[in-house]
Amino acid sequence: MRSIVQNIADDFFELLRYDKKDWYSYWKVYRERHKPIIENYEKALNLAEEQIKALLLQFRRPMVDALMQYWHEKSRDQKLYCSKLISHRHELFELSKEDFSIVLTGLLGVKDWAVVDGDSEKVILIDLVALYEKGIIDRVCEVAFQSVKSFRDGKMSGDYISKQDLFEDLLNQIEEILKRADLNESMKRICELLYGNVAYYDWVGFYLVDENKKDELILGPFVGEPTEHVRIPFGKGICGQAAARGTTFIVQDVSKETNYLSCSPKVKSEIVVPIRLAGEIYGELDIDSHILEPFDEKDDRFLNAICEKISRKMRGDKEWS
Repeated sequence: MRSIVQNIADDFFELLRYDKKDWYSYWKVYRERHKPIIENYEKALNLAEEQIKALLLQFRRPMVDALMQYWHEKSRDQKLYCSKLISHRHELFELSKEDFSIVLTGLLGVKDWAVVDGDSEKVILIDLVALYEKGIIDRVCEVAFQSVKSFRDGKMSGDYISKQDLFEDLLNQIEEILKRADLNESMKRICELLYGNVAYYDWVGFYLVDENKKDELILGPFVGEPTEHVRIPFGKGICGQAAARGTTFIVQDVSKETNYLSCSPKVKSEIVVPIRLAGEIYGELDIDSHILEPFDEKDDRFLNAICEKISRKMRGDKEWS
């Protein structure tokens, strides 16, 4: 399989070998070394020679040095996770087309990512400088995810969308889904929406209480790898515990959870949020992630808000009529 993600940042960091007054001279070397993508990056963002010189002069040497030190420590893991993150959603991102690649490198800090023409395919450039100066360098993989999705939606450059802004937008879309579709179709489309927009939501699904066996969950709509756990008794595993307790259950590291039903060795963490109807547990929304400790209070509030909206639809509240 071809390599989707490349890392050429070391070539950018050679800036540090030169006096600052010579950084533009080195930039021209860097541009020549990575034909045609750096030149096409300049064209895509309408950057004239004087603008490029001015942007380079704004760089602080300690910033570039600190970024280099950070990237030398983290680049291998970040590149590997970026590759896994994109490859895992091969159908969503249409990887069979083989029409794009991702390049991680230092650029001019103008945009977090930009799509340019390469030799034979589109190249999505992720600007480590822009991410570092915004304090989101640890979000490289999320930026890569968002950039690929945006590229497939026809966008050619952009900036990282914060979790809060992303969740607010998704909640608005979910409200529209619940207004226009029946419950089962709504759940299916919610799964697709979350899986397709939140980088670390690697499996998204609903479990519903069996109408004939009130102490057992059955698998409903889901997106992600198939699971053998199509029926789960209350109290068993994370889903069963959340149903039995009637509360949100967050496990940031499943290897430390003794009562855990393993679906895949890829799963590192999980969050389960109950759906209540007339004071009883109707079902739950289950999210698996392939990274450790990805969930925070924003995920908790967001997923609980989704489940409350589903509950209101089931109750027939006027909001959804």
